[in-house]
Amino acid sequence: MSAAPLDLPCREVVELVSEYLGHALTLEQRTQFDAHLETCPPCTTYLEQMKTVLSLASSLGKPASSEEVTQELKDLFERWHHEHS
Repeated sequence: MSAAPLDLPCREVVELVSEYLGHALTLEQRTQFDAHLETCPPCTTYLEQMKTVLSLASSLGKPASSEEVTQELKDLFERWHHEHS
C-alpha cells in the first residue's frame, strides 16, 4: 500500500498545475508538489492529462481572424454563384 500524499493536499496540487508546468513555483513548492505526485496516482494522472491538453492546444495553430473568415465565405459564395448561374 502506498503512503498518503505528502503535505500538499490534492486540491492545492490541482490549483498549482499551471504554475508547475510554467516553472513558476518556488523550490519549496515544487519539492512539495513532486513529493505529492510520488504518492498520489490521481494527481499524477491529472498532471499528465493537462500536459496532453496543452500539447494538443498548442498544435492547433492560430485561429483565423473574422475578416479572413468573412473574405473566405465571400469567395466561396462567388465561386458557387458563378458555377450555378
